[in-house]
Amino acid sequence: MAVQKAPSATLFYFRGARFPSPPVSSQGLELVESFEVREDDVFVSAFNKSGTTWTQQIISLVTAGSNFSEVSKIPLGKRVPWLERADLHADAPPIISQLKDSPSPRLMKTHLPYNMLPKQAREGKGKIVYCARNPKDVVVSVHNMNFINDYLQPLSWEETLHEFLSAPPANLWWNVIPEYWSHKDDANLLFIKYEDIKKDLRGHVVKIAEFLGRSLSVEQIDEVTANCTFAAMKDNQATNLSRDPVLKEKVFKRGNEHGIEFMRKGQVGDWRNWFSPQQLETFEAFHSEKMAGTDLTFEDEE
Repeated sequence: MAVQKAPSATLFYFRGARFPSPPVSSQGLELVESFEVREDDVFVSAFNKSGTTWTQQIISLVTAGSNFSEVSKIPLGKRVPWLERADLHADAPPIISQLKDSPSPRLMKTHLPYNMLPKQAREGKGKIVYCARNPKDVVVSVHNMNFINDYLQPLSWEETLHEFLSAPPANLWWNVIPEYWSHKDDANLLFIKYEDIKKDLRGHVVKIAEFLGRSLSVEQIDEVTANCTFAAMKDNQATNLSRDPVLKEKVFKRGNEHGIEFMRKGQVGDWRNWFSPQQLETFEAFHSEKMAGTDLTFEDEE
């Protein structure tokens, strides 16, 4: 099967939410609601550019059992496939169809809002690990992804900011994240924050392992942690997609030409290098209005 070249993504709507195609499969989205969830399934969920890759790496190693360094060399998309993604091969069924016959435990990544997760997952079957991030850093990361990803349309910083604040309600950060937060006490959902992982990576390896019912030795915890630092992941072509031999030519050619990688900075507070005083005032006023009534907060710097 020939791998598709990377055309520009077109946008489509499904249940009020907007998606880019590629990479999202409209056919795959139709199958999510009725997806048969197993008790040991793990869904790695996050808003775009909010720590998905980091959480995938931690969870895939925590569940690996042993040989963490070797497992870390396997492309992350194979270890934790994207639930709603189209296959890279033009004539292959969407990823969700292929997952039906995958061996347990199945690890799956998703960017879907909570209300669009598989019905059985929302009813308590399987495990959901949700990673959230300060929206100011999210929009900066979104802006850079739009630039480096050949599928996406590069926008000016001002255009990115406008798009982020005026997204359809089903895609709006201020609707998606509070909905997940409202389920933080569900037995099958672990809500974590990017900033907290940055502050205590090892502690989060332990927390995630406990949530997933995995017993790791001190040495195993140390090894997983070592393979999940930003530096280790940036040097690993299995996690830094800009260094994947195929993707660097098919998806991230523009970024590589400008020296900007998929694993860029991984900082907390990089937003300070982007927002003008007026933009920051507007953004924070919008944030305060939308988050009124919720106790969810984020740290602004490391």
